Amino acid sequence: MESVDYFLLSENIWLQSYTNYHLYLQLVNKLDTVENSIRDGNSSHELLSSKETLKKQLKLFGETKSQFGGLLEPAQLETAQNVTNPFHIFASLSHITQNNQHLKEYAKRVDEVKLLLRNLKEKLELSTEWKTILGIEVGNLEDLKIQIDVFNKTLKELETTYEIYRKRTNEVNLEIKSKIVAHSKTLLTLFLILLGILAISFLLKLLTGKYFRDNQRVYMSNKAINFLTISIIVLILTFTYIDNIEYLITILGFASAGLAIAMKDGFMSMFAWFVIIFGGSVKVGDRIKVVVGKSEYVGDILDISLLRITLQEDVTLTTYDINRRAGRIIFVPNNYIFTNLLANYSHYTLRTVWDGIDIVITFDSNHKKATHIMKEIVKNYSAGYTDMTRKQLNKLRDRYNLRNSNVEPRMFSFIDQYGIKLSVWYLTNAYATLTLRSNISAKIIDAFNEEEDIKIAYPTQQINYRKEE
Repeated sequence: MESVDYFLLSENIWLQSYTNYHLYLQLVNKLDTVENSIRDGNSSHELLSSKETLKKQLKLFGETKSQFGGLLEPAQLETAQNVTNPFHIFASLSHITQNNQHLKEYAKRVDEVKLLLRNLKEKLELSTEWKTILGIEVGNLEDLKIQIDVFNKTLKELETTYEIYRKRTNEVNLEIKSKIVAHSKTLLTLFLILLGILAISFLLKLLTGKYFRDNQRVYMSNKAINFLTISIIVLILTFTYIDNIEYLITILGFASAGLAIAMKDGFMSMFAWFVIIFGGSVKVGDRIKVVVGKSEYVGDILDISLLRITLQEDVTLTTYDINRRAGRIIFVPNNYIFTNLLANYSHYTLRTVWDGIDIVITFDSNHKKATHIMKEIVKNYSAGYTDMTRKQLNKLRDRYNLRNSNVEPRMFSFIDQYGIKLSVWYLTNAYATLTLRSNISAKIIDAFNEEEDIKIAYPTQQINYRKEE
């Protein structure tokens, strides 16, 4: 008996709710009695004060409409939502977990009422025995029977609601799982498609490395393959996960029109990137010359990105004569090729360029001997580049209509202000013009200094004195 009383006297939400509801009904009945007395004409100060007190007490209960309020109502289930991306899968799995948790909580309420009812029945049996045997009445047996009757009805209502709630939970969870499975199949298909695209991209790179001999062409081809692969993957993912494609296309149409005006140079650079990649006018590793305003830059292409060409400035004749510094990294917008003249020193198979050295000798020098000496020196130093250029031009004939293919050193003589200017032209490495020029220049000076009938000219003046008779 003590254990039963201890359980019933402990904090039990069901008994507390039952007690509060009946207390609420008592207050309502008292308020009705007071109001009826006032309507009958008995409006004493005591009744009016009692009415206000009862109203304040009823406000403490809020809107109590049933014995157990929200205890009989199950929690709202998380219904199935459209699973349109991988993040929705995790959210849907969370909904299933929440629904199962709500069902467990409601089952716990059923067990609580069953345990409460069992203790109330046990107390009724013990109290009845005590009254029969000892003649002692413990508690109000009628109230106890009423409580048992109320909780019996409540238990039946809970069990019925639980069964319906369980079936509804299973139905909602199955619906959520079916949508997860459907989207998982879509994800698997999408994964296989993307895997196929990556495999094709990898295969194209292998074929590029196998059939292209030029490392620069392989590099640029791989960049183009990477760009196309990423673009295709982005388009597939966009069209897969955008619900309203027509709305997206409309928005992109208006947005692209505004962006085309605001970012004209950027779009022109992107378009120029395609022209550069597929046109073949320049590629990574080429030596080029760009002129921007009054500035000139000569260097090697390090990279060609979607928006710009990255150039490393080298020590060249341009840096020697104009810039007087080198080694800088120059960023050239791709749209430069549409508006400016771009010089390529190493286009296609060519790796050589023509370079020239000028020297002035006096009018009374043996210019024929000087011409012969210069030509022989140049032939000796540039012989390797001459043969290389001849082979390169033969390969270039398949692509361009070449008429002038003379690759031998060229010698010219001109009358200058202070003497005869000798100009010799020869083929040299496009990446090391200054080195060969320096070597040839030193050799020519040494050779001329050894000849007595060849004198190097420079600005001079001659003064003649006439003796007066």
